[in-house]
Amino acid sequence: MTGDISKIVVRVPNWVGDAVMSLPFLASLRLNAPRCEIAALCRPNLAPLLAQAEGVDRVITLDESAGRSGWRALWRNGAVLRPHQFQLGFCLPPSFGAAAMLWLAKIPRRVGHASDRRRFFLTDSIPYAPNGKRPHRSEGYLALLDLVWKNPKLDRGLRFVPGPEATVQIDAIWAAQALDPIIPLLGLAPGAAQPNKLWAAERFAMLARRWIGEGGAVVILGGTADRPVCELVAAQAGEKGIRNLAGAGDLPAVAEIIRRCGIFVGNDSGLVHLAAAVGTPTVVISGPGDPAEVAPFTSKAVTVKKPLFCSPCYKNTCWRKDRPLECQDLVQVTDVWSAIAELRGRSAIA
Repeated sequence: MTGDISKIVVRVPNWVGDAVMSLPFLASLRLNAPRCEIAALCRPNLAPLLAQAEGVDRVITLDESAGRSGWRALWRNGAVLRPHQFQLGFCLPPSFGAAAMLWLAKIPRRVGHASDRRRFFLTDSIPYAPNGKRPHRSEGYLALLDLVWKNPKLDRGLRFVPGPEATVQIDAIWAAQALDPIIPLLGLAPGAAQPNKLWAAERFAMLARRWIGEGGAVVILGGTADRPVCELVAAQAGEKGIRNLAGAGDLPAVAEIIRRCGIFVGNDSGLVHLAAAVGTPTVVISGPGDPAEVAPFTSKAVTVKKPLFCSPCYKNTCWRKDRPLECQDLVQVTDVWSAIAELRGRSAIA
């Protein structure tokens, strides 16, 4: 069935969290295609992460000179892919454009979920379940392997090991910030791409003060877009033990910072998945999200969530007028601290 396949491309999801949740798929793909060249097609910001991912031989970044969406962007990227002559393409994002791009690249076999009216562009597909009925996203990606291999080999381990360049970079930051490796370190990620996933900045600050009060230190992390909220948390915490490292480096560098944390706490966004991948015990503050589908793919994570009649919610902004973002407001600092204590207890037993 796959004996004539030597080159495979995987269209990786656009968001950091989804890309991290695809790492078990990439590792499993390598198990089933040990002699094939496997390329990851991704957004430019994800390239450093995927270049160090298990199973990936090369990274092809999307050409965004014609925009990130629309037919011009699809045509341009299809033309970029065509000369590589991939025989098999996996489309992990469920969008119309992601599948159309592989079709425009003239890849003979194209595998993905049948969603967003894109079945025409796929040669092999499985249904995309409706909201609230989907498996965990990592499992959903792994299920695509069944379309190509009978009883495929699966590696469900979520792993990412930052390379030596990240270690050298963060060693320099540690020295500059005078971070003592003996002092317990708490990592905080108060940002998120969607506004309805933001826990209150003042509560992150309260959490930081409590951790520092018990003799620890705190690092605040996020991307360039998260800098305002990271600065707000640092200012409201007002403690000498806080280092704001938002925008400190690329994803492998951030992964190395998180790896050095004893505990990591963040909103339901990409960095909590990165924390899971490097093995750091993680607390996820999940307001509207569905943990069954998008919780970190690890046993070292605890999700703090208050169930409501409107949850899980799949909108980017809260629709309620009576109590907007009640799902976030109900999560108290004591709830998150209890989750931290639970993770510390597990570490002590282990």
